[in-house]
Amino acid sequence: MNYKIIKNAKILTPYSAIFNGWLLIAEKIILNFQKGLPPADLESQVADVIDARGNFLLPGFIDEHTHGSLGFCTMDADPGKIRAMAERNASHGVTAFLPTTLTDQKRNIIRAIEAASSMVGERGKGSKVLGLHLEGPFFNTQKAGAQDPENIRRGTKEEIYEFLDAGVIKLIAMAPEFEENLIAGDIFAAKGITVAAGHTNANYEQLLKATEHGYSVITHLFNGMGAFSHREPGTIGGALAIPDYSCELICDNVHSHPAAQKLAWLAKGKEKITLITDTIRPSGLPDGSYPFTDKESVIVSENGTNLRLSSGNLAGSALTMDRALRNFTQNTGASLEETWRCSSLNAAINLGISNETGSIEKGKLADIILMDENFEVKMTIIEGQIVFSKGLV
Repeated sequence: MNYKIIKNAKILTPYSAIFNGWLLIAEKIILNFQKGLPPADLESQVADVIDARGNFLLPGFIDEHTHGSLGFCTMDADPGKIRAMAERNASHGVTAFLPTTLTDQKRNIIRAIEAASSMVGERGKGSKVLGLHLEGPFFNTQKAGAQDPENIRRGTKEEIYEFLDAGVIKLIAMAPEFEENLIAGDIFAAKGITVAAGHTNANYEQLLKATEHGYSVITHLFNGMGAFSHREPGTIGGALAIPDYSCELICDNVHSHPAAQKLAWLAKGKEKITLITDTIRPSGLPDGSYPFTDKESVIVSENGTNLRLSSGNLAGSALTMDRALRNFTQNTGASLEETWRCSSLNAAINLGISNETGSIEKGKLADIILMDENFEVKMTIIEGQIVFSKGLV
């Protein structure tokens, strides 16, 4: 059996405060972790010993909402391009992710589902593909954002089952104010697929009703949704006030102001915020103009922090998960000890995989990262294998 020891690490677990200690990996699994240094007799028997040099050891990031990067997009329906995206993700600490679609014609969405699904279970140099996030096409045109309004439609059983037959869908985002999309929520939830409310103008009562039809996640809180009023809380108010909802949050400081991030933290707490990137095709590329869809281009400016269509609408981000966690931690005034789960465990809970990944616990997969105090990822380990290292080995 292959063993690895990571020593001299500041370890974050769900059970205790950060402590200086060591962790033992057996093949793919976290076998043990303890305070202090590993026993000398154990260390002498293990060939692969990694000195963390005082860096933080925390669970790898899980990005449940990312469309593309490096000029590639999930909608290209190309496993090779998804693989390139996965390798870049791993360099920023992502150990698992969901390639995410855009609203499009049915045949193009089906091709994207098939391509992403072909990557499930593949192990290489990149982060794991868990399945697909179907963002649209069952939205509200009033809140289309950067989604193509001409292809927005309501859910029909025929199209839903064609999507289900095409591959592995783990998350679906829809506008729950339409009866057809409530029925769709029932169908997806019955298949074990997580259902999110997104690109929606649902009022508070509609959002509350949606919880009875499988809806449990809010797609990119504050963006693409009905505004808050003290007389009609709208989608934003419902998202913050209804306990059943876990809220995705894009912490690039453009999609959500630092004060809005703090408000979300105060309202939802550490267990109901899920950090995402919502990256699109130009992520990781220099400022400039890039294709977005067949109909639209996107302008990237301000050193990759501002991505907009010609209409001025925001069009996803060029955020990375390490930067998202740094921004969120700084903006909320919380500690890493409190916020780490927003980048890993909460997504694992959303997707029903927290029994195997998303936190440092004995018996879980060794999907872990080493990160310094500046939130720079130094090493990414996926299922016990080092897939990225910067300055440690």
